Amino acid sequence: MIFAFSFLNPMLLWAVPLAAVPILIHLLNRRRFQQVSWAAMEYLLKALERNRKRLRMEQWLVLLLRTLAVLLLVMLVSRPQLGGGGLVSTVTHHVVVLDDTASMRQRSGSVALWDKAQDQVRQLVTALADSRSGDLLSILRASRPAQPDLWAQRVGEDLERRVGAVLAEMRVGDGTADFGSVLHDARARATAMKEASRNDYYLVGDLRAIDWIGDDDKPRGKLLQTIAAFDPQNEHLHATGVGSRDADNLAIVAVRCVDRLATAGVPVELAIDVQNLGLDATAAGELAIEVDGKTRVARPLPPLAPGERVSVAVVHTFHQPGDHRVEASFVAVDHYLVDDRRALALPVLPSSRVLLVDGEPEDGEGGETLFLQVALDPGSDQPSGIAAEVVAESSLAELDLAPFDMIWLCNVPVPPRSTVEKLERFAAAGGGIAIFVGAQVDPVRYTDAMWRGGQGLLPLPLGDIAGDPDRREHVVLTDQSHPVCGKIGDVLQLLIDNAVLAKRYLTIVEERSANAAVLARMRDADGPPAIVTRTFGSGGGEVVLFAFSADKHWSNWPDTDANVVMAHQVHRFASRPRELASRNLQPDGIYRLQLDPGSYEADVVVRALAEDGDERTLTATLPEVASPATSPTTTAESVPRALELALPMAELTSLGCYDVQLRLHSGTVETRVFARNPDIFESRLVRLATADFTRVFPPEIHDRVTFRDESAGLGSGGSEGELWRLLGFGMLLALLLETLLAWRFGRR
Repeated sequence: MIFAFSFLNPMLLWAVPLAAVPILIHLLNRRRFQQVSWAAMEYLLKALERNRKRLRMEQWLVLLLRTLAVLLLVMLVSRPQLGGGGLVSTVTHHVVVLDDTASMRQRSGSVALWDKAQDQVRQLVTALADSRSGDLLSILRASRPAQPDLWAQRVGEDLERRVGAVLAEMRVGDGTADFGSVLHDARARATAMKEASRNDYYLVGDLRAIDWIGDDDKPRGKLLQTIAAFDPQNEHLHATGVGSRDADNLAIVAVRCVDRLATAGVPVELAIDVQNLGLDATAAGELAIEVDGKTRVARPLPPLAPGERVSVAVVHTFHQPGDHRVEASFVAVDHYLVDDRRALALPVLPSSRVLLVDGEPEDGEGGETLFLQVALDPGSDQPSGIAAEVVAESSLAELDLAPFDMIWLCNVPVPPRSTVEKLERFAAAGGGIAIFVGAQVDPVRYTDAMWRGGQGLLPLPLGDIAGDPDRREHVVLTDQSHPVCGKIGDVLQLLIDNAVLAKRYLTIVEERSANAAVLARMRDADGPPAIVTRTFGSGGGEVVLFAFSADKHWSNWPDTDANVVMAHQVHRFASRPRELASRNLQPDGIYRLQLDPGSYEADVVVRALAEDGDERTLTATLPEVASPATSPTTTAESVPRALELALPMAELTSLGCYDVQLRLHSGTVETRVFARNPDIFESRLVRLATADFTRVFPPEIHDRVTFRDESAGLGSGGSEGELWRLLGFGMLLALLLETLLAWRFGRR
């Protein structure tokens, strides 16, 4: 058994010799008396002779208690401590989890919270070196719990230097972390070690409430599970928050393309979402929007109440197809600058491909799609952004629908089941479908094939044909708030009401369970539906059903301005949206790019575009990935190979837009753009209050966590293994016994 003692106040051990003071006093008291013999004393001495041994024992006992009391007093103020493989404490493993997520970039005064957190770790190491020699220390970052920066290092004289070197190499990140998983992994690694009999965990960061309590006002499941698994006798969590409790934060939470796709030469609506994530109202400000680093506009920001969110709309025309970047920012108004700027990488198409399926191409008046084709693609100097292609309904079964953004079915008879399934797959993948009826549409067969009890493409089932050519009925716009109308609902109302007259139409039967939206009705606001929409499947594909035909046989719709305006509004509403997530990434995402090796070289240059961003050039060599064989007879050599780039965003250090320069074998350079934005989760800076922890977390785990502010330090666990309580009790007991025995012996 090894006794490893240390003292928190070793300089006070000089007073140990004072324990001899009672002995010296006793000896001096014996020397100051002179022995004089006289007759009466002889009788007393003879009586004392019989009790000499008992008296001497009583004197030595009192003297021993006085000496012990002085010795215990000296030891008490010197604070001896057992640790590092000793009798009581053995070894404690101190595991420090350092929060290096994006929220640690906020500033407290002129100092970043990251720097304050590192200072807390240095203070802990100093305290351990002074009082816990022989213990173990580990340091890991929340962003990489599986790769500790320091693990199970023995506390000794060289520890401070080693920790200082490790901290100097650390950099605060811009990602996020699940602290429940981080603590779980750290605990699993620590408890697997047999050297330590106790594990103390230290979480050092800004202690945000969102990291501990979810939006449902319940504890984070993994965090609760990990703390509940603690051994209360041998495990404890010390949570230290750095920085002030000021949580003011105005953030740009999104830069969006409102339109489902962007085409060259056509105005595109963009939106910048700004939210007050703080606890106090914000003042009015200004938002700057920049396109491709050239065009810059400013928009006012109104004052926002806590939690309030506002969208700032911007309309911009991209004159060239290709990848473009839109960046929004405002002048710093708070101490967290990471979310004061956000970017959008936006692909702009030369045009949107639309398929017009003519159900009666030889009707003598240019077919069913003539007016619709002119409305969508007039071919004037002003581009419409739409490239319309007309096919007969007989060609639909063999046609590849993937290149098209939207399909218009104009008086198309009931397609075969295989074609209907093909259209359903197109809509399920996000493609838009608009259906004009006509004389060739059998409502019963159409309902059976394309309604299918609400599972098919039709927004609502079809009924009988209605209308009287001699008594035409008006089409009335009944929902100006419908997304098809956009911001021109009043214009569409003016163009449709009292202008569009229908001679014939198919009744559309309303089903409450279908979740269809009625945009317009026949006759009045209570009439049968005339234009209906519904979202098909989970892919976001929109289906629009018109109760009349696309030509002039059933209505005057093609002769009105409503035909042109509504055609473009429906296309804007229902066309297949461009997927933007793969090029607008967060710090934990991966940018992936596949290239044809017959056209592109394998070397790619990635470069930051922001002025204050990462200026280093990253050259990545693309690995070759073999496609799987399509048949047993296909050889590996005959399978086309593709080049694939997989670039983790964690390898980049800047936020904002990057361009990817691809070199073709011809020598020309093609550029792609992607954006790397912060996770808005890190923008919620409200600090966890101890009262909220007590309210939300179960009472049985409250004593397993200790919360501290930075002024209180981490709590080094220095009191674990100390003997001052035992020494104080022993000193009081010695004094009490000395007093009682002296009184008792004196009376006798």
